[in-house]
Amino acid sequence: MGVKERKVVVTEIVVVAVVVAIATLLQALVGSFPTDIFTFPLNIICMALWLVACYLLYKHRETSALAQSLLSTRATWFSLAAMVATGLYLGLQSQPNSTAWPIVLGILFTLTHLLLITMRGWRTAKGIRWRFTLLHAGLIIALGAGFWGSPDRVQLRTMLQDKPVNHAYHLDSTLTNLDYTMQLEECNTEYNTSGMPTHFEAKVSIDNEIVTLKVNHPYNRTFGEKIYLVSINQEHGYCIVEIVREPWQWASLAGIILILAGAVMLFIRGPRHMANKKMK
Repeated sequence: MGVKERKVVVTEIVVVAVVVAIATLLQALVGSFPTDIFTFPLNIICMALWLVACYLLYKHRETSALAQSLLSTRATWFSLAAMVATGLYLGLQSQPNSTAWPIVLGILFTLTHLLLITMRGWRTAKGIRWRFTLLHAGLIIALGAGFWGSPDRVQLRTMLQDKPVNHAYHLDSTLTNLDYTMQLEECNTEYNTSGMPTHFEAKVSIDNEIVTLKVNHPYNRTFGEKIYLVSINQEHGYCIVEIVREPWQWASLAGIILILAGAVMLFIRGPRHMANKKMK
């Protein structure tokens, strides 16, 4: 490693450390990243601006030090470290906070790096272009759907009894109307010999359709909307349900399909490609 390259590496490490420190300070001073203000259509506008910025960075990669750093192998290691740190942070928290400033900046950095190397791979990865592009594009779309679509995710809760209900509450207690009605028909709790509950189940009428809700077994009302059973009070005849709407779930599914398609191509054509190289 030459002197010039060492200086570049040191500069990148210092920049990453400063950004992490600033993100941590922001988290301590102002709290989590304000995702609520980036709901549709602002998140779409921000995503479009990000795509344009990435394209311009890649277009000027020969003269842009930032683009060269983001396209380097070191950026790949930084991205992997960011994802490992994110996974550990979220996994070790009793109440994971995916909107913490360091998490948001880490995911944005990883997405930017992935998009730039996908652009480069499309031009340079001859022979494996489609496999490379499908795998990386699928990862970008799947991860990006969770990142850009998280502000549009809605969580609602409501209490169901033996009367029709057509409203629910956001987590901040604001009321919203539903375009369907729900009513509790029957609830059941099973206990073991020590008196501890082992099974919760509620039969709920949703627009006159009877469905069974169980803990960790949600009802898929539509592709992007699920209804979860949260708790039951059999004695007083009510249950609490949670409605989760994820309009970007289609994009997540599309990303997963692309990843699987790239993996299948890698499995089918990879050994053949290696065999051809050996034959030559």
